[in-house]
Amino acid sequence: MVPTNIAVIKSRDPRVREAIRYTLNSLGLFWEEVHEPDPIKHMVSIFPEESEFVPVVTPSIFIGSTALAYFGGDKVEGKRSPPMPSGFLELNKEKSPFFGSKYSFDCERLSRTNPIFRKDGIILVGYDLFKTVAYFLMGAELSLGMKQVKTPDNRINLAAISEIRGVEARVPAADLHARLLLSLILMLHKSEGLPLVLKRASPPGRRGALAISVPVQRIGRSRSLIGKLKNLLRKREIWIEKISKMQESITFFAGRGEDYSPSGIGESLLALEENGHEVGLLASPKASVSHEAILDEYRELAEILKRGDLGIRFRSIESTINEAFESAMFVKAKYTIVGEIYQGFGYPLGVSRPLKVGSIWSIPTLGRVRRERAADVMEEIAKRGSFVSLDAMTELSVLTAINEALKREIWITTPSKMIERLEGVYNVRGTFRYDRRYLEGKITSQTPLDVQVLVIPPDGKETVLELNLEENKPHQINLRI
Repeated sequence: MVPTNIAVIKSRDPRVREAIRYTLNSLGLFWEEVHEPDPIKHMVSIFPEESEFVPVVTPSIFIGSTALAYFGGDKVEGKRSPPMPSGFLELNKEKSPFFGSKYSFDCERLSRTNPIFRKDGIILVGYDLFKTVAYFLMGAELSLGMKQVKTPDNRINLAAISEIRGVEARVPAADLHARLLLSLILMLHKSEGLPLVLKRASPPGRRGALAISVPVQRIGRSRSLIGKLKNLLRKREIWIEKISKMQESITFFAGRGEDYSPSGIGESLLALEENGHEVGLLASPKASVSHEAILDEYRELAEILKRGDLGIRFRSIESTINEAFESAMFVKAKYTIVGEIYQGFGYPLGVSRPLKVGSIWSIPTLGRVRRERAADVMEEIAKRGSFVSLDAMTELSVLTAINEALKREIWITTPSKMIERLEGVYNVRGTFRYDRRYLEGKITSQTPLDVQVLVIPPDGKETVLELNLEENKPHQINLRI
């Protein structure tokens, strides 16, 4: 019997460790962070940037500067990198920039387009993969004062981000590096004749998740959303009444708009939550930098809803995305959505899955997508298994999003339920052993959870296990491969 779990050697760089957590969790890997690998427990080890020197006792992947430190090689500094790319990763005809130094090694090169090498069964990655992912996760591009990253009204300029990256913002750049890492892990498993075991984030039967958000900005015009919200408990309900009775949950973000405040529509907001929808705070641009402003706005809505775990959707930000995160963390918000309300399809942070930044979750948003593009966007969500938010400002845009998502078996939910799902899946633990015929293992969940586990054999057909996990009760698997 041999192990099939993954060890990640602890890095001294906290940004690298944050990137590791996002990357490996988003891939659905069974992994753990360790000071050194254990051949009794682990099949593959990953040595990230700035990891301690420890014995190499399992098939391993060495990343960037750590590969250079262990094996020697040539280092080329990228001019002005960051912020400009030093090179590009290419995977399945999609490109993503990487930053910092490039490394080459005196051994077999595995890819014509990517700096991937192999030496005596060890895979070497010729750039700092996790530092590149960290660069996206920390919102570094969105903090640049160059190339008009923000428009004059402090919104995110997706066109400028595309220019800086050298690829369209519609490509989740950080996730492309995660996919490369997964292909290398799978390569090692297959070369050793072992299966790879993965968790699927989406609920069984679903292909990704979508939170439809309605940012409420004004109520003055008769056709506006809040005007209809005020009529929710009267006989003049129009589309809000229909949507509130639908099985799919919508998220409404209300704040101090141009001509209203939440206190004036409190009963309507409570009615929405009673009907299974979610209400969050639409924070002002000033609140992204002023703790006093965000606390004032947050308290008003929290007192109406009689709860404090609110999500925050920023209209725009006055400074950097990190300052917006800090403001949201100051009021102990559950999650935040920071991104362009009006522009179209793009991933400003380069991720298509929610990311935990410190104590708060960040939900990636696609912005506002034109109805004629809704079908294409939903196809992208389903293809990637994305967990994202999408803004909808009218009845027709909400109904179009719901219809196109359901056609593609996308889970329509709220950001809070999305986070609960991901936390549950990420906390599923497993130990596995393989004897060339049978995969045996124990899988445990901290909460009751329906989850799919994908087993990729070294050769042959993939197997999907649908498991109904009970709280802290090990589920035994014994699968013939």
